[in-house]
Amino acid sequence: MKSINLSIVLLLITSSIYSQNLTGRFEGALSRDGSIQLLNFNFSIENGIQKGTYEIPEAGLFDVPIEKIAIANDTLNLKFFYGNFYCFINKEKKQITGNSEKWNPKIRLHVKKVSKKEKPYKKENIVFNNKDVQLSGMIYHPTNKLSKPVKYVILIHGSGAQDRYSPYYISLGYALSKKGIGVLLYDKRGTGKSTGNFKTASLIDLAEDAVAAYDYLRSKHVKNISEIGLLGTSQGGWIAPIASNKIKDCDFLILNVGPSVSVFQQDIHRVKYSMKADGWNRADIDSAVAFTKLYFQFTEDSKPFIWEKLEQQSISIKEKDWVEYVNIPKNKDDFKWWRNNNFNPETTLKNLNCRTLCLFGEYDPLVPPKENKKLMTKYLTLAGIEFDIKVISGTLHDMKTFQGLNGENWKWPEVFWEWRIEPRDFIDNIAQFINKN
Repeated sequence: MKSINLSIVLLLITSSIYSQNLTGRFEGALSRDGSIQLLNFNFSIENGIQKGTYEIPEAGLFDVPIEKIAIANDTLNLKFFYGNFYCFINKEKKQITGNSEKWNPKIRLHVKKVSKKEKPYKKENIVFNNKDVQLSGMIYHPTNKLSKPVKYVILIHGSGAQDRYSPYYISLGYALSKKGIGVLLYDKRGTGKSTGNFKTASLIDLAEDAVAAYDYLRSKHVKNISEIGLLGTSQGGWIAPIASNKIKDCDFLILNVGPSVSVFQQDIHRVKYSMKADGWNRADIDSAVAFTKLYFQFTEDSKPFIWEKLEQQSISIKEKDWVEYVNIPKNKDDFKWWRNNNFNPETTLKNLNCRTLCLFGEYDPLVPPKENKKLMTKYLTLAGIEFDIKVISGTLHDMKTFQGLNGENWKWPEVFWEWRIEPRDFIDNIAQFINKN
């Protein structure tokens, strides 16, 4: 009798666990007061753990891991690009419906289960080393060109903790492999499965990681590769040229929202143009910029009287509403990273020896085209290389457009919500440049 009861309990537990598993591909859309944006989910079970990725093609997002998945009976809690969503699972009709948590009006979600869709690549997990740092990553081998040599690009991260699954990073891998280009992605040192510490690493250290990725790719797949190049995004736009100059036969270079100004000057631009975009008045912007210049003055020349002045100003601005835009030093150790990376890309850019594409976002407050395009043109002209510079219309630093109403108030259908999108010419420019010749 006890064994029968135990079997029933185990059966109920197994049934409950199984019923909460979600697998397969779901396609549908998000809608906000009548405006829609296509959305797809791919759910799977890996080592007994519920996993999932999402795609928002219009926003240039593919294969991005869902941040949170919680299933209880027929309810589902998801967190992805647009925040938290609370959903219901209709198992009979194989559909998921839900609402956003915080938006008003709500974003509604509706997806239906469909047949599995094949990926445009075959994935290879890899491990390589830069001295004592072990770097882990993956290569996307495009499935539509496996029978002949392929051009490959190595993606180099922006600032902060970024790994192979960072949304823009993995999405670039997917989008380019779909266009027949091989892509190597890796976890930045100190993130994902890579060892090391990106917080203490210099731009030179990170460039050498990219060189190690190049050496690995060149040595392991030489027969299947026609060209190898680098694509650096944001901070990677400083790192990629350094790496390129360390490689004898780098075939091409792409700088995606990469600055042509120094590290210090870029941060001054960040303060100025971010505050301007957010609607701050001229006096507040000037005060924040002046404080930031003083911050970097001490970084370069650590004289006691400059530190005293910086401390005094730090106290006086702590109650300002705009204080979040500037770096308030807690102590003199806060300047260590800046001092280790007091970098101006002028000499590096002037010494490039491979064809180069530079992309800027029209409304980028971090790397504004107004402050960077002219200098970039000057340096690359002096390098004597083939180059092209494009400004992608309507985009910010992440190469996506603004979102918002295209008029006043919610007056459908005259006024409607416009979603964030990634203009098609962003990926097209990159793919056309790589596939040139």
